Amino acid sequence: MQNDRPIENPQLQKALDEVKRTMARYGLAGACMLVAENEAAFTYGMHAPWSAMRPDPTAPLGWRLRAIEKEIGRDECKRRVEGAVHTICQLSDFGEQTVGWMEQLKLICRRAGIDFTHTPFGGAPLGRIETK
Repeated sequence: MQNDRPIENPQLQKALDEVKRTMARYGLAGACMLVAENEAAFTYGMHAPWSAMRPDPTAPLGWRLRAIEKEIGRDECKRRVEGAVHTICQLSDFGEQTVGWMEQLKLICRRAGIDFTHTPFGGAPLGRIETK
């Protein structure tokens, strides 16, 4: 899952591509938000070799959980599911920490007399994972 619009800043796109290549090269999962002066971009690298998360362009966010014991064996299946859950929990913790800290920083800005408005996600709805 990544930006659902083209990134206008070429340096921002180049940096984001480098982050994605780094995650792939080292077999890491994660999330990255990069912020340039007038634009931001993000990516989620959800599929690492040790995780049950696998790319799937037909899924709502481009990946799904997949670990079939008959294909990879019981131990490997368990390892990959645990890896997927570890990724989900760590990214959730990081997201909560980020929200908490950024809300505190916004409050500090306002207390310093800095007046600003911000429309999250440019007013676009958040993507959804669950299907109905």
